Amino acid sequence: MMYDRPYMTTSFDEKAKKTLFWIIGINVGVFFLQNVLNAAGAPQFMGHYFAFSYDSLAKGFIWTPLTYSFLHGVGNWLHIIGNMLGIFFIGRVILPVLGQKRFLQLYFASVLVGGLLWFALTFISGAGSVVGASAAVFGLLTFFACVYPDREIQMLLFFVLPIRVKPKVLAYVMLGISILGLLFQELFSTGGYRVAHSAHLGGMLTGYLFFKYVYTANPYDNSGNLNLSLARFFKKPSAKKSKTTFNYKVNVSSKQRDLKREVDRILDKINSKGFGSLDAEEKKTLDEARDLLRRR
Repeated sequence: MMYDRPYMTTSFDEKAKKTLFWIIGINVGVFFLQNVLNAAGAPQFMGHYFAFSYDSLAKGFIWTPLTYSFLHGVGNWLHIIGNMLGIFFIGRVILPVLGQKRFLQLYFASVLVGGLLWFALTFISGAGSVVGASAAVFGLLTFFACVYPDREIQMLLFFVLPIRVKPKVLAYVMLGISILGLLFQELFSTGGYRVAHSAHLGGMLTGYLFFKYVYTANPYDNSGNLNLSLARFFKKPSAKKSKTTFNYKVNVSSKQRDLKREVDRILDKINSKGFGSLDAEEKKTLDEARDLLRRR
């Protein structure tokens, strides 16, 4: 009940580790390949087939609205390092909350909506192509800020200065930067290199909508796990499957289910606003839950 909440434990789930390992590993691997091809005299190979642009869709590369997120600017170490750190530190917090399946849905939905919004706003100008996982990072950040708006986090400003900030404040700051960047740098700039602020905004919109319409509809569903182990690709399938089935019934009273939901809500409140925010009735509910656990 209380001990299974993601912020009540210090262990980092193995399935969560594998999910982040795959995402970060693919990004880093592709970035390494981009730099190798650049050194070999073929800098445009990866961008031609996997970056997202008007030309890529015109050529029938329908996978590019997703694959662009695995590419980063050749030699742009700051870009990929910032994105991978964001995916790791935010992902390790919200993965236990969402489960692997819903986490990946949020991740790739942010990528897709971010890419499509960039495409819609730059279609007339035909502004090159877009690469990078920033839309996904902004989507994860927005969802994190919606779930834990007042939970203080420590981060390094400019990778040097340690500061403490609330997620909701950080999200509003990034939203403001992205809007200003869209208006004064992306849409009306005549320079060659432009940050895809529109993709960032698409990711943030996705993160908010995912929280409002997917997560809040069933906030306790984090059981959607996927098998991401390399071992399963080399495992020999069994010749015959057993037809034996077992049926189990577990009787859980509605009162206990209601108590669990209420305790989960109270613990979320403690995590975001502190223990002092609880009223007398909420503290009494926690005492009842504690007594119930002791009797087991």
